[in-house]
Amino acid sequence: MSKERTQSASRVLMIRPTGFGRDDEAAGTNSFMHMPTETVEKVRERAMAEFDTLAQALENAGIEVLVFEDDLGLPDSVFPNNWISFHQPIDDGQAVNPVIVTYPMLAESRRKERRAEILDAVAEFTGSTPDHIDLSGLEGTDDYLEGTGSLVLDRVNNVAYACLSGRTTEDALDAWADETEYQVVRFHSADQDGNPVYHTNVVLSIGTHLVVVCLESITDPDEYELVDASLKASGRTVMLISLDQVSHFCGNILELISKDGHPIFAMSQTAYEHFTDAQRKQIEGLGKVVHVPIPTIEYVAGGSVRCMIAELGISG
Repeated sequence: MSKERTQSASRVLMIRPTGFGRDDEAAGTNSFMHMPTETVEKVRERAMAEFDTLAQALENAGIEVLVFEDDLGLPDSVFPNNWISFHQPIDDGQAVNPVIVTYPMLAESRRKERRAEILDAVAEFTGSTPDHIDLSGLEGTDDYLEGTGSLVLDRVNNVAYACLSGRTTEDALDAWADETEYQVVRFHSADQDGNPVYHTNVVLSIGTHLVVVCLESITDPDEYELVDASLKASGRTVMLISLDQVSHFCGNILELISKDGHPIFAMSQTAYEHFTDAQRKQIEGLGKVVHVPIPTIEYVAGGSVRCMIAELGISG
């Protein structure tokens, strides 16, 4: 796979979480997850309402949204970016056939989220017949790579950033890099309590002109320097966030682009409120900010807006 057509997508996949709830297996490696205090029914009702609000807000901002109803009732299906990624490579400046990658996931409870019906829906929605790279077989050797949770992509420069953890293993990264021809920048991170960061997209977001990153989360000085130098070499402005901001999902944001070409920054209300005034002003100077309250999804499932969105490239 060569460099991609664009950094940011105008089309996205979202899965409506009809079976939303606490996944005890997934909680073993995600310190952001908490026990709900309300009934299963109430938690599910709130999560679906939060989902609907976000999907509508993105559509109102000019994003094409493919909503797939989870008819299996899976607890974490609201986070499709952990098992699917969509790519639009170019070769000598010309678009070539798109590529879908499906990924190996650590929690057995989540593997049913990979569904042929969703791949078919994506193909129809994008008007394409993507090539398919299926890495799910790596689960048989205990190797895991959870999509664009594990990988934060600099799509236009063919560089992928990956925070190593139980959900992001060396051999799976090697297999992905062999298939995609991306250069991988690897590092280790810890949250403010010293727990390993479970997904890279908790501490890093890359847009067209802006990087949001918590460099202080990186535990090895050499890796710190490597990541810092690589991000700066991309030519983007680097915005530093703190470990406290990470705990409020400021790293878990995503730049999209509207159908008419305007940048859209999607984030939760929690994240928006925990950026500083200067940081908000900087982001708002680059594009429209869509911020939606999703407290139930964040508290119970331990993921935020970026995790709820699988990018599907651009039209045309």
